[in-house]
Amino acid sequence: MKLSHSRNTITTLILSLTCQCLILSTPSVNAGVFGANNYWECVLNDMQGVQSDRVAKAVTQSCFAKFPDTAEPIGVNAPLFGAQNRDECYVSYGKEATSFRALKQIRMACHFLYPKTADQSAGKYLDPILQLAD
Repeated sequence: MKLSHSRNTITTLILSLTCQCLILSTPSVNAGVFGANNYWECVLNDMQGVQSDRVAKAVTQSCFAKFPDTAEPIGVNAPLFGAQNRDECYVSYGKEATSFRALKQIRMACHFLYPKTADQSAGKYLDPILQLAD
């Protein structure tokens, strides 16, 4: 009886450690899993569902206070799960936001953190949002 109990405990421990190693070794956007690693991940974490430009400005200021470097992060890859490209990121993180400022920041964060999609040239990431503003 004690032998089978100890085997179950060891098996559970090994499974747990394996899962933790997979999560920790995922190079990329870890927004939402371990917290933000840079300004743009902070924006994605905190800007979801924002419906007021005032709140969006406060989120932007808060993220800037935590991460003053707003440059494009280097060596960031799409995560194993969730959005895999810029368009999917924008849909995933921006679907509930109604603030123009929030949507603009989410779009920029997706541009910096996710790989290009087919037929998307650099500098065009704000076009759909700017068209809405006209």
